[in-house]
Amino acid sequence: MGFFDKLKKNSKQNIENNREEQLSFDIEYSSTSNGNLQVEYFDKDINFKKFYDVTRLVIKREPLNIENHQVYNCAVSWYGSGDCKFLNEKTGKFENISAQDYRGVLLELDLELLENDINYCNMVMKKLLDKERVEKYLENGLEETPKQPCGKYVGGVKKTENGYTKFFSTTVGQASHNSELMVNRRKEHREMLERKKQKDIESKRAQIEKLQREIDNMERC
Repeated sequence: MGFFDKLKKNSKQNIENNREEQLSFDIEYSSTSNGNLQVEYFDKDINFKKFYDVTRLVIKREPLNIENHQVYNCAVSWYGSGDCKFLNEKTGKFENISAQDYRGVLLELDLELLENDINYCNMVMKKLLDKERVEKYLENGLEETPKQPCGKYVGGVKKTENGYTKFFSTTVGQASHNSELMVNRRKEHREMLERKKQKDIESKRAQIEKLQREIDNMERC
């Protein structure tokens, strides 16, 4: 290898190293025991308001067709890299408790870009799957008539003239919202709220009865 070849190689290596050093995030890809794709996104720009710096996404590789859109069934969780861990007896590994607190979502993804384009992956993991954003959509999915019907669908990422951006398909959102899964989930949610309401009423009634007994006892003294 000549001098100029070495110089060219070293310059390329330096550019790649500098590029890696400038990235504000790390990404790790792996496969789960049942063959799903797992992506873990480590955000170096710590935002203390979020209380998490890692986003984990697990994707079933076989896409669904919803209203002629290619949609993936996924699970997402958020956790802090410095959080306490526990020993998972099934796997024999120490794991973060919050990392196992998954939320089921539907996403429009390009798996090839997700695994090979860091800009696309960054937009998906940091912007599309922002915890507050996802939870807002999932809360809407539990309402009968929200302003934006969505079920468990939270959108996707597409390329524009200005780079990658989030998008939301109203037809896919409506289809997910009206699915049998979400109809049953909303029914269970309503029943859970009703049970909680009745429990609160019974608790307040018991408190009132106890207070009345104390008052009666005071009058007898």
